[in-house]
Amino acid sequence: MIYTLILMLCISTADPWADGSPEVAYGEGAGFGQEYYPENILGPPDPDATTTFPSCSESELLTLGTNGRVVLEFVDNIVLDGAGPDFSVFENVFQFGTIYFRECAFVEVSQDGFNWVMFPWDPETLEGLAGVWPTTGDDPADPAVSGGDQFDLADIGLSWIRFVRLTDCGDDVQDGGLFDLDAVVAVNWQETEVFDRYELTYFPNPVNDFLSVHVLMPGTIRLYSLDGRLTYMDEIPEGSSDIEMSSFPEGVYVLRFSYPSGPDKSVLFTVTK
Repeated sequence: MIYTLILMLCISTADPWADGSPEVAYGEGAGFGQEYYPENILGPPDPDATTTFPSCSESELLTLGTNGRVVLEFVDNIVLDGAGPDFSVFENVFQFGTIYFRECAFVEVSQDGFNWVMFPWDPETLEGLAGVWPTTGDDPADPAVSGGDQFDLADIGLSWIRFVRLTDCGDDVQDGGLFDLDAVVAVNWQETEVFDRYELTYFPNPVNDFLSVHVLMPGTIRLYSLDGRLTYMDEIPEGSSDIEMSSFPEGVYVLRFSYPSGPDKSVLFTVTK
């Protein structure tokens, strides 16, 4: 049974697309695409969209309305700060001759879905907003060819995020109308093991140097070997903590998280060298 469970934990099922939408709030002028929400903004962008022929289907787009907003979540992976842009946002911008028809949104990101950081933006060039550059129809996970708007977590000092929030710019930006979201795609990302993701998240699995643990409340972390020996214990605060694992022997361990207001959470992970 143990070996079967280890195999299940190591099989990669994650992909670069946003997996869920835990929040949406529509503004005036919304309506287009609501019948298909949230499926129309999850997964990859419209495969038929190009620079001059943008996506136009309700099954592929969601209009937020004036000052409307939507949150997207990466459930089985996180977006990492890596080389170059870390994620892309796709809207149905299109080009006609030398003119671009743009409908913009502010972009914020979060690790926990509660604390948000907004990307800075330029009111003249509109760089830093979503809805500025069209989709090309090429590989959406390759920012060199995909089009759309790219964002680098290094610009805001975050090493990883799980949530992206997009808010229609309303009257704050002079653009062509209401923001129509197509998709959010990770460029640099890592699969995570999630056990009740609103309480405990950990990655990577397997691990050899550091085990990163993210919790939404302070508590106690304990690591046990499979023969029941306690190998590590520490009090950790709300947020992210790194546990040094390089001195741990190879094998399977149990991570247990305890906090005062609820039952313990326990998960298996492996240490490799």
